[in-house]
Amino acid sequence: MIVGLLAIGLSSCSKETLNSAGRDIAQNVIRASKWNNVVKTVTTDGEKVVDTLVGATDKDYLDFNNDGFAYIYDGDGNTSSVSYDLPTSKSMNFDNVSYQIKENIIQSTIKFTLENVTDGKTTTIEFKRK
Repeated sequence: MIVGLLAIGLSSCSKETLNSAGRDIAQNVIRASKWNNVVKTVTTDGEKVVDTLVGATDKDYLDFNNDGFAYIYDGDGNTSSVSYDLPTSKSMNFDNVSYQIKENIIQSTIKFTLENVTDGKTTTIEFKRK
């Protein structure tokens, strides 16, 4: 009976309301705690360039804040920031580039991957928690 009431309640929600709820949950997941290992890989014509944005040490981390910026702490007292937003639960604008989120971020709280494919160049950014 409870499942039936829940199904009726969800079916009465508009698609826009459900998408907005999914986006809000995804934002809460990425903001919940620090990301300790962030690696950006750019692949062009089979050649890979790997850039570690956040190392895997306890002092290095990335923190998504409510103000629309992701703050990168390097462990030596230096901080930089990158703008971000989530238009949907499956897409993110990170450092002014639009990416698709490869995982279901609502279910994956320890890892997610962004991917952008433009003009034969594939850029992926993998975020991991300890």
